Amino acid sequence: MGESRDRAATLARGYAALGAGDAVGARACFASMRAVDAADPDALHGLACVALAAGRPDLAISLAGRALRHAPGGHYHVVLARALLARGHGDAARVAIKRAIVSQPGNVSVVLAWAEIMERTGDTLAAARGFARAVRLSGRHDGVSRALHARFLWRRGRRATAVEQMRQAVQHAPDTGSYAHELVDMLRASGREAEAEAVLRARLDHAPDDGMALSLLGTLLFARGEMGPAAGLLQRAMTGHACVETCNNLGLARMALGDMAGAEAALRQARHMRPADARITLNHLTGLFESGRHAQARTGYEAMLARNPPPDAATLARARFNLGVVRLAQGELASGWALWESRLAFLPPHPCAAVLPRWDGRALPAGGRLLVHMAQGLGDAIHFLRYVLLAARRVPVVLEVPPALRRLALTLGGAMRETCHPIEIITPDINNHRYACSQCDLFSLPHVLGMTEVPDFAPYLGTHAWRPGGGRTGKLRVGLCHAGNPAYRFDARRSIPMAALAPLAAVKDVTFISLRPQARAEAEPGFVRRECASGGDLLDTARLVATLDLVISVDTLAAHLAGAMGCPVWLLNRFGGDWRWSPAFDAPAPLQPRPDIGAAAMAGHFGNRWYPGLRQFRQHRLAPPEQAWSEVMEETCAALRTLVAGRNGGPS
Repeated sequence: MGESRDRAATLARGYAALGAGDAVGARACFASMRAVDAADPDALHGLACVALAAGRPDLAISLAGRALRHAPGGHYHVVLARALLARGHGDAARVAIKRAIVSQPGNVSVVLAWAEIMERTGDTLAAARGFARAVRLSGRHDGVSRALHARFLWRRGRRATAVEQMRQAVQHAPDTGSYAHELVDMLRASGREAEAEAVLRARLDHAPDDGMALSLLGTLLFARGEMGPAAGLLQRAMTGHACVETCNNLGLARMALGDMAGAEAALRQARHMRPADARITLNHLTGLFESGRHAQARTGYEAMLARNPPPDAATLARARFNLGVVRLAQGELASGWALWESRLAFLPPHPCAAVLPRWDGRALPAGGRLLVHMAQGLGDAIHFLRYVLLAARRVPVVLEVPPALRRLALTLGGAMRETCHPIEIITPDINNHRYACSQCDLFSLPHVLGMTEVPDFAPYLGTHAWRPGGGRTGKLRVGLCHAGNPAYRFDARRSIPMAALAPLAAVKDVTFISLRPQARAEAEPGFVRRECASGGDLLDTARLVATLDLVISVDTLAAHLAGAMGCPVWLLNRFGGDWRWSPAFDAPAPLQPRPDIGAAAMAGHFGNRWYPGLRQFRQHRLAPPEQAWSEVMEETCAALRTLVAGRNGGPS
């Protein structure tokens, strides 16, 4: 009796080890049983299972056959059938599993094995009957049969039914977290994000330390743009589920929150965990660039491009694009523009690209016109509109712009257009582009035109040129835009928290006028006035800028618009920041003094090669967003008081 109990215990330990993935421990248990009885069918069967798990179906067939010779029971036919199938013997596998099901028709594990082999040998109807039968036979708390049935239904494209069956698996086996995780994957793949979130929150109520559930919920919130809660969940997940994807997503969430030090640490750890993953390397290098570590980022991107074998095509295109951004930031325009073209490999193409050839910079046939289209933000568009004038010196241009930009674009160039070919302004085209014979993306113009330097500047937007003073008296009129679009991935570092703006309210003899879009005007400090009418477009904003003495803005549309009009701009810029505001584009010499407020606004500072009237107030070091702006605001307020004193004739 004692020997029987010992044998049963050893057998149980062997199967438990095999289930846990411990093939060595399982083999030791079954081998010890064979040492007692070389013909022990249970030991032979166990060793057959170990061999199959180790990728030796040939050995598994031999061992299972020997077990069946000693005890021709249905239980041993299952591993034989699976081993035969692994060796490509489908018909023999079906015979073996049929013997098992005849011998043990009520055994759930045998029925499931039969269903699996029927599916893999092409009999999906029999497989469907088998999985459904296993569910009927299974116990009340058995989630295995339901989960396997759900996976089968999912593979057959019956997604809604699969989801409901997996939901049953979760309900019948609430302690098996993997079923909840699979249900979430199914729901998300079906576009049912809210249900996926509900499943995850229910799972975390049941098992608060489920690292995978924490990671999945954090990833879901990250995709929805809820970066704070996402980062918190992903950080918790790292305690019990420190996988590379969790680490990578944590780094991206921290980056979006402006926690660049935390992002760098998480992404560095992710790279250590999976050094060959070019996608993670790309994320890490992006963080280094945004943190102002341009040289390190450049070295990293160049190393990525030199990999053999190279990364996948999409990652390679993004690495080339990002290297282009670094080179632009370092003032290397020719190679920067060329690499920047790689964005066309991963951005959706404009419809006209399918029917019109790309412009090569040369003259067009008689009567031909160039269609210039755009796909990036309005601030970027305003910055690059200067290149449309240069293109129009070579060929007639049709410029396609979004509706909000149309009326402003009609003012492009002013008197300078007299030296150009015609420029027609249209909104998104509905005429199949029959009026054009070539096309070019607005942001490709510098490369196509062969630009190696920043073009000479003259104001190029607005119905009237901005004029210093403009005959105004009284308080200084200052346009203010302290925040941009929150959807921008670095907005947490770019935009200034309202609390940090409080020192501006103490500067006397200044009227602050909001330049933020109406849709986001609710988040304005109390000392800022709105003068733009609701529903206005960018021409209305330009007309407001023309009434101002100065614009103070973060890196957003307002800075570009005022700069393009020739209005003085004080740019409040994050550390690192966008490539076009890097020191490589600081003007090499102070602006020539002029007896007007424009010169006063620039006094003692260098200009900017893109917008000579722009003066930067840069953060001096990398810091969290809530701590990053105090010095910038002190310097801005001091400069503003000096400007007011100079205007009023007082000491500066």
